[in-house]
Amino acid sequence: MNSQSPEGLGVQNDMKLQIFLPSAPNPPIFNLGLADMLDEVEDLLFTVDVQGRVLSFKARNGVNLSHFKPSSLMVRDMVPARTRLKYEHAFSQVTDGSRFAMFEVMLSLPEKGAAWFEFRFLPIMDQNLALFVWNVSGYKALSKTVANAPIFINKMIEGWSRALYLRDFETEDHTRRVVATTMQLARRLGVPEYEMVHIRRGGELHDIGKIAIPDHILLKNGALSKEEREIMQKHPMIAAEIMKGIPQIERAMVIPRSHHEKWDGSGYPEGLKGESIPLFARIFALADVYDALTSDRPYRRAWSKADALAYIHTESGRYFDPSITPVFLDMLSEG
Repeated sequence: MNSQSPEGLGVQNDMKLQIFLPSAPNPPIFNLGLADMLDEVEDLLFTVDVQGRVLSFKARNGVNLSHFKPSSLMVRDMVPARTRLKYEHAFSQVTDGSRFAMFEVMLSLPEKGAAWFEFRFLPIMDQNLALFVWNVSGYKALSKTVANAPIFINKMIEGWSRALYLRDFETEDHTRRVVATTMQLARRLGVPEYEMVHIRRGGELHDIGKIAIPDHILLKNGALSKEEREIMQKHPMIAAEIMKGIPQIERAMVIPRSHHEKWDGSGYPEGLKGESIPLFARIFALADVYDALTSDRPYRRAWSKADALAYIHTESGRYFDPSITPVFLDMLSEG
């Protein structure tokens, strides 16, 4: 595609999205085309069925758009004609079994003008698909001056993180906190500074596999059933599958894959035990569990700091590495 000729979205009037604001008793309807939406919001996340029909929609920032009423609207009808071949190819890739598919196009927006957008498809475990659309103009501009693997890796991580945030609004602040705590603990343990990039990336990706978990499990307001818990516990391996083949990411991926393993071997997904659990994952597990305990959940209130630290102390040698736990407890006790 000629980068000097941005593609207009060309959404016909009968292809406008009907967006509902659920907070009002009788929510108003806004007839917005995709171009109008991308002018107003940073990110868009669609859930579509295997035929490509839109089932739900979420947006980040800008206007307060939320889920819209399911209809017969097809995503392919919302994209400009010259983009449809890319869309159909990516759609067929994920419906044929690929772990994800993505493409970039330059689009012309009513107010913001020309911008590059990435469309990223991912299968969800309920047989539907997630389609994430976000502005990547900054990365495109940067790649023209510095073409290297870290830029590509950062773009992949940021895209997945932003998409997961739209699936589960609690993840962003949690991730920021646990990454900071993990890196602080790693430095106390003498982990070399050049390894911090892997710890940061791994922490940012630690829950990325949850993007493929169905909403009725991911967003459930209550404890999971045995069957639901088994599905949720697949997210570490899903993360490993999504990121497989991304250059220079292997050392970081030990955190998403292994941060739910336990020192005594009773964790998941592989039942690793003791020092067979990668060090970065053992460090991260302490920060992750502490933050989870001290945060409100739909099924319980947040624990106090003292109660959370007492629990971690009792789990040393069972859940957590007994050589790392005292360092973590000392660090948190100082705060």
